[in-house]
Amino acid sequence: MWALFSLLLLVWTRAALAAVDFTASGYASLTHYDLPLDYVASCGCVGRSTFYPTAALNRYAYGSNTSFGPACGTCFEVRLVSTPLAAPPPPPDSNGPYGDGIYFNASQVSSGSTPSLVVKVIDLCPGAGGPWCNSTRLDNGTVAGNRLGFDVHFDLAWPSKGISKNFFPGDHDYGVWNVSYAAVSCQKWAGWNDRAALGSDWAQESSACCPNNPPPSGADASCPAYYDTLGANGAVPPNTSNVLSKGLRSSNAAAATLSLRRDAAADIAVLLLSVLITVIALSLATGPLLS
Repeated sequence: MWALFSLLLLVWTRAALAAVDFTASGYASLTHYDLPLDYVASCGCVGRSTFYPTAALNRYAYGSNTSFGPACGTCFEVRLVSTPLAAPPPPPDSNGPYGDGIYFNASQVSSGSTPSLVVKVIDLCPGAGGPWCNSTRLDNGTVAGNRLGFDVHFDLAWPSKGISKNFFPGDHDYGVWNVSYAAVSCQKWAGWNDRAALGSDWAQESSACCPNNPPPSGADASCPAYYDTLGANGAVPPNTSNVLSKGLRSSNAAAATLSLRRDAAADIAVLLLSVLITVIALSLATGPLLS
């Protein structure tokens, strides 16, 4: 009985805590790109999310090569470390060459004194998007990094209404930065208290998935890769539609009805599994259900 309970609990935990396929903290590269205000990007997150700090993620970390993926909706604190393509000043008492780069030492980064942002992932930085977004998993299971060797790359939507014009230090644009990153609860994201900035655009229907606060730092269900949802037995993405965006654009009522039916079926399955786990737990506490 205990073995069955453990197995069910493991299945339940894995279903509830599915997360992105890379470490929750580490180092990455960062560039920036133009994203129009109020734009509905690859995840299908509501356009109002762009009023706050957002970013695209490289295809490997994003988890899909089109539409939404497991990283959609996740939030990360991204902190500037150095400009890898511009040499910083040499160490004191050295004869190294001078450059115009910027470098924050480890104690500055760990103390939280360097420029940082909490961003929400709403877009895909495509695999063909130059030397930064092209990290990929090889056939043998290993991951080939981008130009700087990183598995993870953030493409920050900047300039942005939600980010200071002076976020990047220096007197010119260095183009690319080394950054540290750490998954954080989306409650730390600047758009958290604006309910119109959360969830996915209603009109995108089953082509959108943008949880409010998914793993690895939240408890909301995460998105499958879009291509895993295709076919008769495809995965059912969680319903993340933001009703506040309903009616702003044209929609396909038939597709919306199908999506809602699939969501209802998934909710019923989760409820039944919850009841089963509860019954088993009670039986372990009180003795066999049948004498």
